[in-house]
Amino acid sequence: MTRPVSVENPVPLIDIGGFLAGTDLRTAPEQVGEAATTSGFFQIVGHGIPRALFDACYAAGEELGRLPEEAKRTLTSPSGHPYRGLRSNYDKSGWMCSEGFTVSRFDGPDDARAHGVSEEYAGFFVDNVWPDVPGFRPAVEALAARTRELGGRLMQIFALALDLPIDHFDACTAVDSTTSTIRLYPARHAPLDEDPTVIFDEHFDGGLLTMLHQRGTYEGLQIRNLDGEWFSVPVHPEAFVINMGELMTRWTNGNWPATRHRVIASSDPDGYRITLPTFYNAAPETVVSPLPSQGGLDRPLYEPVTVAEWEGRHITSTHREREHTISGEANEAYVARLAGADK
Repeated sequence: MTRPVSVENPVPLIDIGGFLAGTDLRTAPEQVGEAATTSGFFQIVGHGIPRALFDACYAAGEELGRLPEEAKRTLTSPSGHPYRGLRSNYDKSGWMCSEGFTVSRFDGPDDARAHGVSEEYAGFFVDNVWPDVPGFRPAVEALAARTRELGGRLMQIFALALDLPIDHFDACTAVDSTTSTIRLYPARHAPLDEDPTVIFDEHFDGGLLTMLHQRGTYEGLQIRNLDGEWFSVPVHPEAFVINMGELMTRWTNGNWPATRHRVIASSDPDGYRITLPTFYNAAPETVVSPLPSQGGLDRPLYEPVTVAEWEGRHITSTHREREHTISGEANEAYVARLAGADK
C-alpha cells in the first residue's frame, strides 16, 4: 500500500531530543504520527548518536569498497542469505551499481542462544561474515548498538503516537532481530544512458522501521506518491531518515502504510553515495496482528504473522520486483529455496 505524500513537506524534519531527555513526551509523537499517516518518511535530529560513530563506519565502508575482488568474494554468506555478508547488485549492462554489507545483531545461532533466544528461533540468526579490515567490526558493532537502542526509543514514540502506553512495544523488542548495513553506491565515471537511472529498485522495507544515515554528493533516495511522482529525500548531515516497514503497516491495520522508495544514480559521472541503514525489527517469535485500537478487532485487514515468517515472504516478494538490478548467484539460489518453500 502506498500513501499520499505531502508536496509541501514530503520528508519533515523532527527533533526528538526533548522526548529522549524526558522533558517533552508530546511533540515528537504528534509529529511522527502525522508523518506516518501522510508520507511515511521523516528525518530525525536530536537522536544523541555522536558523529564519531558515523565517521568510523563510513571509513570502514570505504575500506571495504577498496578490497580486491578476490577478498570480496570471500565475504558472501555461505548460506546465500541476502541480508548477511557482502552482496553486490549489478545493472543489466553489468555495471556494479551498489554493494551492501549486512550483519545481524547476533553473530549466529550460538550467539542468539547465549542471549536467551529459544532453540526454535536461534536458526533465524544466520551467521555473520566479517571482513579482515582493521577496526571494521568494532566500528560497525559500536554504531549498531546505538542505533538499536534508538530504534527501541522510536518504538516508544510510535506507541504514544498510536495512543498506547509508552512501553507497549518494549517486551517484543527487548531481543530485537535488527540488521545493520553499509551500502556503497560508487561513482559510475561514465555518462548515464538515461536520467534518472534506477540503481536500487523501488520497494517497501519489510520490518518495523528503517533508520538511514546518508552521505554523498547527491540526493539519490526517492519516495513515490499515489500519483506516481517521485520526491528526493534531502541529505541532512546530522539526521536519520526514518520510514515505516510493512510490519508496522500490519500492526497499524494499514493506517501507517509503507511508502515505495528507490535509489537513482547521479547525473554527475563522479557522483557517489554511501549509506548506513539499520533495519529495526522485533524478536522473531513476535506475532504481529492489527492492533485493537487500529480496528484490529472489528475490521482486521491482515492475518497474524510472526516476524520470522514475514522475513521469508518479504525476501521473495522483493526479489520478484527487481527490474533494473540483479544480485549474486548465491543470493538468488537462497531466494529460490524460500520461494519453493512458500508454495
